[in-house]
Amino acid sequence: MRHGCGDAPGRPRGALASQIHVTAQGAAIEPLTRKERPPAPTRFGAAVPERRVGRGRPVAGGPQRRRARPRTGGWRQNEVADEVLAEVARQAASRRRARDEARRHLGGRMRISRPKPPSWYLAWRELRRPFRVVSLLIPSLAVAALLALNLPFLRVQRVEVQGSPVVGRAQLLAEAGVVMGQSTLQVNTGRLTESLLSQPWVQTASAAVRWPGTLVLTVTPLPPVLIYERGKREYLLAASGAVLGPVPSGPASAPLPILQDLQRGSGLRAGQVVLPSRLTSALAQLSSAFPAAYGVSVSRYLISPVGALEIQSSAGWTADLGPVITASQVSALGPKLEALRALAAKVNLKGPGIHTIYLEDPSQVVVSP
Repeated sequence: MRHGCGDAPGRPRGALASQIHVTAQGAAIEPLTRKERPPAPTRFGAAVPERRVGRGRPVAGGPQRRRARPRTGGWRQNEVADEVLAEVARQAASRRRARDEARRHLGGRMRISRPKPPSWYLAWRELRRPFRVVSLLIPSLAVAALLALNLPFLRVQRVEVQGSPVVGRAQLLAEAGVVMGQSTLQVNTGRLTESLLSQPWVQTASAAVRWPGTLVLTVTPLPPVLIYERGKREYLLAASGAVLGPVPSGPASAPLPILQDLQRGSGLRAGQVVLPSRLTSALAQLSSAFPAAYGVSVSRYLISPVGALEIQSSAGWTADLGPVITASQVSALGPKLEALRALAAKVNLKGPGIHTIYLEDPSQVVVSP
């Protein structure tokens, strides 16, 4: 007896009918499939088609559900296909094992893991790591700096001036180069300090930023060494020849020599340079050394309308030193004063008999009674 594809040996067939086929070899009983079963008779004798509900047993009296088309070739063709697939799988696994073995061998050696990179590559990778970090930090810092420069509360909104500046606030800020509204991160305090120190009337200066938006300027002017008279006005003069402002009306702390300028000129402003610095410094030093060298003191200095320098002494005589307009003429004052010293050794400069001493030519000193 031959069993069908869906029957297992020894399984009872209570639910399926059998059919006997007579062949040349003999009789054989084959089970009838569900498709070959005759329809169940009704009480009226008519056959009613079976009705299948879900995946259960067929129910008589309803239409039969359409089943999938069975594969052609039978179960033996399926078995052959499985054998072919198994063979193909065995061949693919063999090729995969051979490929893996070839990959594990490199240069005649057994390679268990990934080959180790050369030492120079490892060193280069270690050196390159900080550059990667820097390459990420640079754009971040650039964006942060751009945002910080545009913050409104980090701009110069107020300027404080400390000390005793001789010029006005607007002139001081212009001379220092202060830009209102500039970011405090961009303010160069060193350059501001240099700009202030370059002014002829400044002795010490400093610039500092007080966060978030205040700039502090501290200025100390030079001390006065002369009183400069022009017309009916008197000004304090620094050793650099710059005007420090008008003479205060109160009593002076120390008497200063007076320099009267008879040349014509307009009004002076604070910070303006009216005399060469070498000439102003020389006159300030000469007034303090004159009594010890010549026995008399300096009453005042006088600059004539032609630019000649004259010294009026406390004894009443006047020494004419010639023009002091150019730098070479200022440098020639030294030999002229030496000639006056030599004359003091011969003539009593304290006496009343001398009116004018002409020292324009040091080699030919002329004394006018």
